Amino acid sequence: MDRKDFIKGSCGICIALSSGFLMSALLDSCKTPLGVIKTQSQDGVVTIPTVEFDKDNYKIVRVHNYNYDLAVQKKPDGTYLALVLMCTHAGQPLVKTGNSYYCALHGSQFDHEGHVTKGPAQDNLIHLQTQITKDQLSIQLKKTS
Repeated sequence: MDRKDFIKGSCGICIALSSGFLMSALLDSCKTPLGVIKTQSQDGVVTIPTVEFDKDNYKIVRVHNYNYDLAVQKKPDGTYLALVLMCTHAGQPLVKTGNSYYCALHGSQFDHEGHVTKGPAQDNLIHLQTQITKDQLSIQLKKTS
């Protein structure tokens, strides 16, 4: 095999492998990430089966026609904490980063309880009222005081 044939063959293999990886990444990006629940609200209330929290105490809830994701945590005492992932400084969506939430617009950060850990935001995240009825978690999509 001469040098020219070797280079052509090597390039063909690289292109084939790259195409496979690219298609795999593209298809993976279409999936719903683990820990994300897609749902709808009815009369301003989101209902989630509590069984969703049996294996993992934390879920991102993506509500159809609601501008922000919700971070929902099952606490050790069996209660639930629901936070609106909206920066209280500029109204931007937040990104979960490890054990906190981050605003890419101005850099505000919030801990897993929704408290501001880095400004410019000065107000904590919005907490939503939760209620357990039988085996269902209900979340009111209105701000609690």
